[in-house]
Amino acid sequence: MSEKPQNQKKKKRRHSDTKIRRFLAILLSLIAICMTVLVVYTLRHSSTDPTTAEGVTKTWVSTETTTVTEATEAATEPTEPVDPIQAAAQQTLDDMTLEEKVYQLFFVTHRELTGEFYANEAGETTREALETMPVGGVVFDNENIFSREQLAAMIADTQSYSGIPLFIGVEEEGGFNTYLNTIGVTGRYSEMGDYGDDNETDRIYEIGTEIGAAISEVGFNIDLAPVADTLVNPYNTEIARRAFSSDPLITAGLVTQMVKGLHSSGCMSCIKYFPGLSASNMDSRYGMAISDQTMEDIQENLLPFTMGIENGADMIMVSHLCLPNIVGDNRPADFCPQIVNDLLREQLGYDGVVITDSFEKGAISYNYDVDVAAVAAIQAGCDVIYKPSDLNRAAQAILTAVNNGILTEERINESVLRILLLKYSNGLE
Repeated sequence: MSEKPQNQKKKKRRHSDTKIRRFLAILLSLIAICMTVLVVYTLRHSSTDPTTAEGVTKTWVSTETTTVTEATEAATEPTEPVDPIQAAAQQTLDDMTLEEKVYQLFFVTHRELTGEFYANEAGETTREALETMPVGGVVFDNENIFSREQLAAMIADTQSYSGIPLFIGVEEEGGFNTYLNTIGVTGRYSEMGDYGDDNETDRIYEIGTEIGAAISEVGFNIDLAPVADTLVNPYNTEIARRAFSSDPLITAGLVTQMVKGLHSSGCMSCIKYFPGLSASNMDSRYGMAISDQTMEDIQENLLPFTMGIENGADMIMVSHLCLPNIVGDNRPADFCPQIVNDLLREQLGYDGVVITDSFEKGAISYNYDVDVAAVAAIQAGCDVIYKPSDLNRAAQAILTAVNNGILTEERINESVLRILLLKYSNGLE
């Protein structure tokens, strides 16, 4: 009797044990599967290059992308084109000695360059002079002009002797009697004031074109003209009918046409005499020319110079007019930074070549030593000294001023670079 219940109990126990074993087996299987999946997942991700892990991958890709983008932008970013004329001028400047730079600041007569009076040819004396005193320009006037053929040969020879191309200049303003119309190079014209009386703009353009073509044919490359003065004082003897008009508006229009006419023939121009010379009762050719004008007075007649600048005037000649009410003393305008730098360069925005009026005029030659005058003009901001009475003395004074710290070589470089840029941009070689 007791055996059956015991067997039943054993069966129940075995059945219960079987369930437990099955449950444990299933549980272990699930655990094993989970562990396998976890191991596979872990192994798969841990075996990948660390740089591809999440976060790192993004950082690396972002860095590479940025680098490539920056490189692309740098390669495609527009750069300032190199101006070949600027580069050539700068290279020439870099290759020059200080002495060569200083001589480039002078625009001289053939007589002052060589010491020869009334020379009709340019030979070995001219060659040797240009080798030792390589000036920036040579002006020819009546003492060197005998015939068309003689003048052309003399100019060509002079130009050929210079390592750096020369400005070859003449003061051909028009008018009835001039150096060049007497030998048939240019035509004969009325005084400029005659054309201004009727505001003959078309005719002045024609005259500019004719003069430019005529003087270029014999070798000149710059005409030291036109006069841009408004005739303030009708009794002024130095300007008089050389001026187009007493009306600044008419003067401005005719100055513009003359400049355009000269340029149309490939000839450079030089407007003069900044900021005006006609207000004085005196003549700077024979002594001091003084005016009591104020800056307001001067401003009223600046339009011809402003228009000349806007239409590409290649040089501006500053006068010897003394303006004590503006600068505080009787220094000539071309010695005054208030006129050259403050008024011409800063207010009018002119960054081209500034040339002094002739140092042979009495305003300078009667009142200043040429060495003092040369340094004063460069200090004031002028680039070129016109017709010094003693070239070598003036040049040595500037060299001494640089060596003594009165002038800097950087200041000399500014002027020489302007000179070279003007020459090269006009095809002088």
